[in-house]
Amino acid sequence: MAAPSYTTDLIDLIADSDTTAWGELVTMASGGAPDEADTESALQGTNSVSQITNTTSLFSMCRILGSPVTLNTGDVFLVWHCHSVATALLNYASGGLRLFIANTLTDWKGWSVGGNDVAPYPYGNWINNPIDPTIAYEYSNGTAPTGLTFYGVGSGGILSQVVARGQPHKVDIIRYGRAEARINGGDITNGYATFDGFATLNDATSARWGLIQTTTGGYLWKGLLTLGYSSMVDFRDSNKTIFVQDTRKVYLAFNKIEIRQTGSRVDWTGINFTCLSPSTTASKGALEVIDDADVNFDTCVFTDMNTFIFKANSTIQDSTFRRCDLVTQGSAVFTSCTFTNTTNSVKAILSDNPQNISNCTFVSSGTKHAIELTSACVGGTYTFTSNTFTGYASSNGSTGNEAIYNNSGGLVTLNIISSTSPSIRNGSGASTIVNNAVSLTIKVVDKNNSSVENAQTAIYRTSDDLQLMNGDTNASGVATSSFNYISDTAIYVRIRKSSTGTTKYYPASTVGTITSVGYSATITLIEDTTA
Repeated sequence: MAAPSYTTDLIDLIADSDTTAWGELVTMASGGAPDEADTESALQGTNSVSQITNTTSLFSMCRILGSPVTLNTGDVFLVWHCHSVATALLNYASGGLRLFIANTLTDWKGWSVGGNDVAPYPYGNWINNPIDPTIAYEYSNGTAPTGLTFYGVGSGGILSQVVARGQPHKVDIIRYGRAEARINGGDITNGYATFDGFATLNDATSARWGLIQTTTGGYLWKGLLTLGYSSMVDFRDSNKTIFVQDTRKVYLAFNKIEIRQTGSRVDWTGINFTCLSPSTTASKGALEVIDDADVNFDTCVFTDMNTFIFKANSTIQDSTFRRCDLVTQGSAVFTSCTFTNTTNSVKAILSDNPQNISNCTFVSSGTKHAIELTSACVGGTYTFTSNTFTGYASSNGSTGNEAIYNNSGGLVTLNIISSTSPSIRNGSGASTIVNNAVSLTIKVVDKNNSSVENAQTAIYRTSDDLQLMNGDTNASGVATSSFNYISDTAIYVRIRKSSTGTTKYYPASTVGTITSVGYSATITLIEDTTA
């Protein structure tokens, strides 16, 4: 492969050189006349547009083009804008900061995008907001534009107090597109593709794409991140934090990572993705392996995100999915991962091969399953190793909180090894055999701690006196058996020893519990000296 390539699909809607025909929208015209060539405030390029806001009434700036712009389905328009005196902005609910599309200065519609209570305010300044023009709008005048075609874009807002000095309302580059960060290339000779590689170009004053931008503590990301755009990528990065931007006026799948090209390789170690605003954003961020690339995640953390879809060549190790939506296994290997408090309505992970899930920890959100088995599991026998389940139903049933939901429509056999024995829910036509063999071990000794051979040893279930084990101790004084562990089982143990010559023993007994690690006890027989 060649050196990494970092590009986007963004198209300038109103370019840096476009310094004419700005005006205020009708009914939002209480600010000053737009300064169309403000070179002092420029964020991108050399020019911006700015405005006096010596008012507590609505203000705006909008550029009406001579020809209409038509976006493709799924496209957004993106505006760099701000109000420099952020503490004067009203809050989001009051429409402190807004964006608009228009056909004329009279015919427009708009959306709240910020205020003094939405990041980066009240401490920050410039923000790049994306808008899907087809979603419901909050403000309008005249005949509002419909669909994906319009003539102009603008910014505006309202303050709680006048700002008498300067021109604090500013607009810079306006673009449109899918907001796609396109990455391909990378190798050991030319360097691997990285987050910083893209961010370095993104943050250049000639670009300011606003897709993966450097921020305090990591990177701020939005849009579609395509790893392997049009050709293979070798993307390897470690110990980075990526924040998913609060994007309130977009569709669910807007913030997404797609891994493409079967020859691609993506290695992430210690990568931390966090949605900054899961309760307000319209798109918390998703990940999908589109083509079966070589994907390796190690010690990564994903917090408050949407769905994840993997494939067979994906290996996920020591990683955490915290308050995320459904993870679709796709035969991927999950080792020593943690799934906590899924936000999916049914389960944390959709599995087509439970044998590839090992040493994982599942923590219930209270009403969800840990794992749902698909129809690909029908008739399969799977080794299920060292998985633990916390907060799930303690017994089989249909509460919706059983650890495993066999929704395959057929028989599935799970051979449990060193795992918490999972509670099972069987869907329509499904049945599940759980084999969780644990050892039952009784050692019998005399008062001198010497082994007692041929002592009859029996174990019974306390609840119904069912005999679980009956056998004689061997030369080492040990009797063993196995038990199919489903849940902790209360037991009692009885030991008898037939007379050996002149030596006789009193019968002995004890009580205990078979747990997920089995049961083991040493019992001392006392010699009957009265016989």
